[in-house]
Amino acid sequence: MEENLIVPDELLTFWEVSKELDHAYTLFAKACGLSEAAYWSLLTISEGAVTQSQICGQLYFSRQTVNSAFKQLQQKGLIRLETCEGNQRSKQAFLTEKGKAFVKRYVVQMYQAEERAWSALDEEEREALTRLTGKFCGLIQKELRAVQENQRK
Repeated sequence: MEENLIVPDELLTFWEVSKELDHAYTLFAKACGLSEAAYWSLLTISEGAVTQSQICGQLYFSRQTVNSAFKQLQQKGLIRLETCEGNQRSKQAFLTEKGKAFVKRYVVQMYQAEERAWSALDEEEREALTRLTGKFCGLIQKELRAVQENQRK
């Protein structure tokens, strides 16, 4: 049974704006010479997450995606992997000196661009954007849980 789906114009516009934002981050990662997954993994490692499981949990990437990102980061000499104490199967990622310099050069540059863009919004706009994005995410998660629940029945 096929339904005719009518999507409100405002939702279509929201989708387009969301895609544009995602595209901006994708372009920045590519400009740094990394895949998007490698860029976000490197950023997450620089913030203190050190295992693939932690990164998967924070970024919602599959284990395979993060594993490929780690391989790319290792090949570029940006991270090194060490076996975790007490768990020989798990490895921790650490930034190399080259990785630290890379983060300082590129990731800090992105943070600064984000800060300037954020500062260009007035306080009311920043609060509204944060509040409404959080509300929309919560509502989407609620709807998706309901869909999953209905699929189990």
